[in-house]
Amino acid sequence: MTRNATTKKANRSNSGIIAGLNKGFKTTARQAKVSQKARLGLPKKRLRAVKAIIADLVGLTPMQKRVQEMLRVGKEKRALKLCKKRLGNITAAKKTRARVEDIMRKQQTKK
Repeated sequence: MTRNATTKKANRSNSGIIAGLNKGFKTTARQAKVSQKARLGLPKKRLRAVKAIIADLVGLTPMQKRVQEMLRVGKEKRALKLCKKRLGNITAAKKTRARVEDIMRKQQTKK
């Protein structure tokens, strides 16, 4: 059974002795800088605000309108299947369906 060298290294600390299990020069672990790639996925407040304003002004997309009609009739599963086919993955489809359900709920409370 082989062990991963990185996990092995993380578990032990060097003692400064030339031989033995913890051999090696004593070093202090430095925290790695967060890469640009990792920061790309973080949520952005300004972008969220802009999208919310645009959604309020423009309204629902044609796909969201179809999903809304399906939800009114009571075809939740069919609405999810439509979203999945258009968006390509189930997680995004569930989020879209939930967003449309929230919009419908808000419309009901306004009346």
